[in-house]
Amino acid sequence: MPDTPVTVMGDPDQLVQVFDNLVENGLKYGRAGGKVSVSFAAIAHEPVLRGPAVAITVADQGEGISSEHLPRLTERFYRVDTHRSREQGGTGLGLAIVKHIVNRHRGRLKIESEKGVGSRFTVILPDPRATGRGAEPKG
Repeated sequence: MPDTPVTVMGDPDQLVQVFDNLVENGLKYGRAGGKVSVSFAAIAHEPVLRGPAVAITVADQGEGISSEHLPRLTERFYRVDTHRSREQGGTGLGLAIVKHIVNRHRGRLKIESEKGVGSRFTVILPDPRATGRGAEPKG
């Protein structure tokens, strides 16, 4: 994590919801005794956003997700393991909400996973420090 606070433009409640959801998923679907980590990186030029960005990654040490499921993970009500999700109280809406909020903030969501290793969910948001637009939250 950086030594000084990093702010982004956006709705604070919605951004908290994004990271709450990702961390809760990591805890819910991670291995018992595994870790969920949160990391930060500054990106000098993010091609999709066409400029500087910040990346916040939530990673778990869970079972991982098969590659055929990755493109559909952010669809509403989509579940990789329907039985397990129901047992743990999942609705299949969490990642759809995360993607929607990230898109509203002109960002992008990147999902990487490897069976037996775990998953990484990276939220990439425009860096207002580099654009000179300030960092006041929008409502």
